[in-house]
Amino acid sequence: MSPRARSDSAAADEPRAYHHGDLRPALIRAALTLLRTEGPEALTLRGVARAAGVSQTAPYRHFADRRELVAAVAEDGFRRMREAMLEAARSAEGPAGFRQVAFAYVRFAHAHPAEYRVMFGPEVARHADFPDLRAESHGILGFVAEGIGALQTAGLVGPGDPAIMAVALWSMLHGLVMLSLDGQTAGVAPSLEALVEETTRLMMFGMARRPAP
Repeated sequence: MSPRARSDSAAADEPRAYHHGDLRPALIRAALTLLRTEGPEALTLRGVARAAGVSQTAPYRHFADRRELVAAVAEDGFRRMREAMLEAARSAEGPAGFRQVAFAYVRFAHAHPAEYRVMFGPEVARHADFPDLRAESHGILGFVAEGIGALQTAGLVGPGDPAIMAVALWSMLHGLVMLSLDGQTAGVAPSLEALVEETTRLMMFGMARRPAP
C-alpha cells in the first residue's frame, strides 16, 4: 500500500471533526437516526458518538448524561411538530383551520412514532430543569389556546378558558394517537381520519343534541 493510501485509510478511521457550533446538531441527527432504526434503548452517549463519527467523549461537551440527550431529541420533536401545526393553520381559517391543526398533530405522531413516544415519555415528563424543552412543548399549547380564543371571538366556540380547553383538546388527541399507534383503534373505527374528524367535532360542538334545521 502506498503512503498516500495508508494516509487516506487512517484518516477514514479517525473521528470526524466538527466545529463546536456544529457538533450538537450532528449529535441530535445521529440520535434521531438511532431512535428510528434501533429504538429508544439505543439512545446512549456512546452510541450517538459512534453514529456521528466522533470520539466517545465528544457528546459530553453538550450532554451531561443520557437524559439530557433524550431531552434534546424531545425538544427537536416539539419544534418540528409546532412547525407542522403552524403550516396547517395557514392553510385554512376558522373551524377548517382548527381541524387541519388537529390533523397535523396526529399525522406528525404517525410519521414519527419513535420521537413522539420520547417526547411524551417518562424520562422528560418532568422537564422543569430543561427550560428550552419546556418552552417548545408549552409553545404548542399556547398556539392552540390562541386559536381557540380567536374562534371564541368569532363566535364559533363557546365560552371557557382557552388554556384549559387547549389542554383538554391535547388530552383527546394524545389519547387518540397512543391508541392508534398501539393498534387499539383498528377494527373499531373506519379510519384514523374519521377519528380525528370526530374528535375535533366533539371539541367544537360537544355531544349535546343539536336543534333540527
